[in-house]
Amino acid sequence: MVRRSLIIVSCLLLVAFIGWLDYLTGIEESLLIFYLAPIAIGTWFLGVWFGIAIAMCSVIATILSDLAAGLPRVAIWNGATAFVAYLIFIFLLRRWHSLLSEMHLRVKERTADLQRELARRQQLEKEIAVVAEEERNRVGRELHDSLGSHLTGTGLLAETIAKQLEKENIAMRTTARKVVKLIDQGIELTREIARGLYSSELDGDGLFSALESLSHSASDGRVKCEFEHSGKPPRSKELATQLYWVAREAVTNALKHAEPRNVRIDLQTTDDYVRLKVEDDGCGLRQDAASDGIGLKVMAKRAELAGGTLRVENAAQGTIVHCEIPLSEGIA
Repeated sequence: MVRRSLIIVSCLLLVAFIGWLDYLTGIEESLLIFYLAPIAIGTWFLGVWFGIAIAMCSVIATILSDLAAGLPRVAIWNGATAFVAYLIFIFLLRRWHSLLSEMHLRVKERTADLQRELARRQQLEKEIAVVAEEERNRVGRELHDSLGSHLTGTGLLAETIAKQLEKENIAMRTTARKVVKLIDQGIELTREIARGLYSSELDGDGLFSALESLSHSASDGRVKCEFEHSGKPPRSKELATQLYWVAREAVTNALKHAEPRNVRIDLQTTDDYVRLKVEDDGCGLRQDAASDGIGLKVMAKRAELAGGTLRVENAAQGTIVHCEIPLSEGIA
């Protein structure tokens, strides 16, 4: 209401000011075109009828200014012509305003549709990620429980046969031992693949336990991997899963490509965010790896699915992977 009153007063004052200028310039100079300014303002903000009212005030103002300036009489035809010209301007301006409003409304509708489509796509990606994670876990459990148990039984049977051959057929002893060794290697390979597909610690004590186990498995005679954390572990299974696989991929990339001596996993959680940092002292990130590395793209996608961001940078020595995920109420 205040805005409407301000526009009305402004338009009337502007008409009066132009009429005063029209009086000062005398009858030789016409300021009819300048009345278009208050007419345009009134039409644009308050509609056609108010614009017509301002147009009538403008015609009256120009007639009165001419009379006051000494014009003996005013031709009605001149006033009518000016008023008709103002009407044409009002309707053209209002039509332009309507077109712009329609265009703005369509843009808002298209933007809303696009936002809904993006939200649906993000939800679908999350659902696909959950299904893929469940399938990964199922395959990992099957490898560990079924194939692993089968190979273990086969290895025990091969060991028994090898011992019998050592007594009965010395010539076959070496071949039998090679078979046992190959089966043992198959068992270990199956376990490695199962561990790469499924982390049982996530179903147990949660993310802290899973990352602690990851640091132990990554440590060997050449590399020392440490895990540090602060705060409480996230309660969300989906969030914990994405963070675990980001950390695992970062550690795996460091061990494969950076040749580090030390790897450090650091996890910080608060009520507002969770931050994961994986740092190594290896040879650093190659320039082509930042754009072409599949592992980096997978980590970035996992961070995006969790609602966060991923940043990878070269340190003074080695590489640092940062993953930060803001937490809303109920997600942590």
